[in-house]
Amino acid sequence: MDEKCLPGLYPKDVLSADCPESEKKVHKALKDDLPSNWYAWHSLKIRTKKGKFGEADFLVADPNKGLLIVEVKGGRIRKEKGTWYTYDRELSPSPFKQAHRFKTLLLEVFKEKHIPPPGIGVALCLPDTSFSNQPSQADLKDLVVGENHFPYMDQILPFLMDKIPEFGKSRGGWIKAIHEMWCESWIPEMKLLTRVKAEVEKRMKLDKEQFTTLCSVIDNDRVLVQGGAGTGKTILARELAKKELEEGKRVLLLSFTLALGSSLASEFSEPAVTVTSIGKFAVNLLRGKGIHIKERYEPDFWENITLEAAVEGLSREDKIWDTVIVDEGQDMEENDWGLIEECARDNKRIWVFMDPAQAFWEERKIPESLMKEFVKYKLRKPYRCPSGIQALADGYVGKETDMDCVREAVEDGIVSIIKCEESAVHKRVGEAVNDLLDEGFEENEIAVLSLRGMGFEENIMHRGELGGHAVRKATDLGAEDHIICESFLRFKGLERPAVLVTDLRYVVDKYKVRMNIAVSRAVSVLRIVGAEGEIEKDKMLRGLG
Repeated sequence: MDEKCLPGLYPKDVLSADCPESEKKVHKALKDDLPSNWYAWHSLKIRTKKGKFGEADFLVADPNKGLLIVEVKGGRIRKEKGTWYTYDRELSPSPFKQAHRFKTLLLEVFKEKHIPPPGIGVALCLPDTSFSNQPSQADLKDLVVGENHFPYMDQILPFLMDKIPEFGKSRGGWIKAIHEMWCESWIPEMKLLTRVKAEVEKRMKLDKEQFTTLCSVIDNDRVLVQGGAGTGKTILARELAKKELEEGKRVLLLSFTLALGSSLASEFSEPAVTVTSIGKFAVNLLRGKGIHIKERYEPDFWENITLEAAVEGLSREDKIWDTVIVDEGQDMEENDWGLIEECARDNKRIWVFMDPAQAFWEERKIPESLMKEFVKYKLRKPYRCPSGIQALADGYVGKETDMDCVREAVEDGIVSIIKCEESAVHKRVGEAVNDLLDEGFEENEIAVLSLRGMGFEENIMHRGELGGHAVRKATDLGAEDHIICESFLRFKGLERPAVLVTDLRYVVDKYKVRMNIAVSRAVSVLRIVGAEGEIEKDKMLRGLG
């Protein structure tokens, strides 16, 4: 039996001041003489799925026999010519009719809950009426308890219980079910997922406001949009592409990472738009020209392929796109920009979205000749992440950090710093995943991000499962339905409601940039899991766990 539902009387203490005196008398009698290992509940209210309501004054249960519904009537009670009275006032409906109606509803609730019911009987208790003669009517005989019987309640109750037909029919969870329906205490709580989703909806309304503001420079053909983590750059790039398509323009939307390119591509079906990563785009261009390309997942392959595509992939006669949109522009290297400019030759529109603070390769710059042509626009308001997560992300790129805001997020469960032994980090990540699932998050709302690259053998993304759940890379087929386990870099530009950041102990350089990128992927909640020594090295995380 649930430890919260131990034998005894509920509530254990005296009843509230506004409770009828008659019910207080019964409660005291049960408190004094309820048989050992029995249960009793005062005032159980139920409702069936069809909306029928019912209330019983008391329920008394013998786990080995059955359940007794006790109807209580105060005052001087009598029955004359089939009608019940208290003093001179008629009782309608009759006490036993009330008890039997509750029994019918309770059986209906047990059926709805798929709980085999126990034997259920009814009894009438009259705390202000004494008598020595039981009613002679067959269905009432020996089922009425008067004031003079109260001193013998420990004997009367077993006697009444023996009158229950088919007692012992069920030994299942009916007592626990009754206790849960009765519910002595209710402390309002909201699951973490419910709380954070409500906040996300509020923040997402800012998308339209940001885009409306951005439209102030929409007529310019060369625009550079800069914004920190969480300012909605990718969303704005997508919305710009949609606006250009609505105006009948042919659009090329390029990302740096394959995962982001695939994610953006899934939102477009129009033939007038090409959405992909810069590397995949270069490969497809060359294949379109009949050049056989075998992809290799090596840095030098991707650096050279964009150069080759810029030279061989587009002829002077190709006029394919009116507008070229680039997301994560800070990561494009020199040959990438050569291909981008070739696609936008003859003064086609180029819009670039970038975050200089998330530049992982310091040597990668937008060509100076192109920079001179840009109208520059800055997104100043971050809103994609909760304020505590945003404050943490900002701290990693040298911005003033509101640590009180971060601490408040920790107290609210939005941010958690999980310390453990170095050998147990990946196991603890799995446990944290299960904790999120228990909070109501779905597998497709969780991402686990390593601060190391894909080529590092110890990267957590090389594990096939975490916490007993299969994981996918962001580029895997069907990844949108599973927990994603990725490197921080391959997940750039993407986001999920719940993000776990780990593998801190393997970082050898650019720790702050890696953390800024990874932390800012969390739309709702953030978990950072690391060895205690690594957490203590981070001055912002130190003392938060």
